[in-house]
Amino acid sequence: MNEQSKHLIAVSALVKNESGHCLMVRTHFRSDSWEMPGGFVETGEPLDIAVCREFLEETGVVIRPLGITGVYYNEKIHILSVVFNAEYVSGEIRIQPEEILEAKYIDLDNTNIDEYIKRPNVKSRTLDALNAVNPVPYETWNLNPPNYKLLSRIDGHRNTKNVFLLTGKPRIGKSTMIKNLINDIGTDICGGFYTEEITDSNDRVGFRCVSINGESLEIANVESPSKTRIGRYGIDIEKFENFAIKVLQDALSSKKIIVIDEIGFMQMLSNSFKEIVQETVSNKKKIVLGTIPLDSHPEIDKIKYLEEARIINVNEFNRDSISESLVVDIWKVLELKSQVVADIV
Repeated sequence: MNEQSKHLIAVSALVKNESGHCLMVRTHFRSDSWEMPGGFVETGEPLDIAVCREFLEETGVVIRPLGITGVYYNEKIHILSVVFNAEYVSGEIRIQPEEILEAKYIDLDNTNIDEYIKRPNVKSRTLDALNAVNPVPYETWNLNPPNYKLLSRIDGHRNTKNVFLLTGKPRIGKSTMIKNLINDIGTDICGGFYTEEITDSNDRVGFRCVSINGESLEIANVESPSKTRIGRYGIDIEKFENFAIKVLQDALSSKKIIVIDEIGFMQMLSNSFKEIVQETVSNKKKIVLGTIPLDSHPEIDKIKYLEEARIINVNEFNRDSISESLVVDIWKVLELKSQVVADIV
């Protein structure tokens, strides 16, 4: 057999400001030409995470990828380049001087591109990104049959999602991020519940549900006598239903943002809970902020693939930076919904 081929993967992104000007850079290595910020993907790093990291390192700007505008291959040195369409989230230009000579927003279009971009391969991918109407969807998967894990999905829709679902491996920090997001957005417009671990000498022995207004209830414990069990945890389904469903009903009647942490295997043992979750995620007047497991589950997979749902993979690469962009995205959706109501009135 031939030796398995090895390739490098590079990512870059086209990002515009409010005036429609593109953020471009000149590097030390290619100082004769402007190009989109980007760089190489690290081992084990999802492409959408890599492009956010590289963009931030080179320019100081936080972005959110929307979809892919093109894929390009350098046959000479075996580099596969993936270009994203992305939107600005926050930050001011602050270059990485060891790599970047200059960064600025350029009023770039088909008529003046030759003034700035001197290399035909860079020109081609930049024109594709400028002219792209519908970016190609991108997904990150962990495939280990029979366990198929959808880590993240972006599909080109800009600020139209109203269901934000965090996923990631256990104990990566999803619930902590949920609590931080609630505080950043404001508890006055949030309702619902999040989940906390119950620990004994640093060993996890159970879980409790905590409502946004501070009420709590233990729903699972290793010492529970319940015959309904997930792994080593006994679960009191009736208590969970009585608590969680009332909390969600109250939130639906009075709050703009409904928090459900989590929509998991344990919670899906309750038919009543499944029904109110479906009602909640189908309510286009509300924003849903929740967590879901990586592993596939028939009812949960239906929610993952809702048109309104955005799946965000929380991992060691992004857990310290992703909250900022999520808060911005949620406020944008809130503003859009407020404007719709104002127009109707």
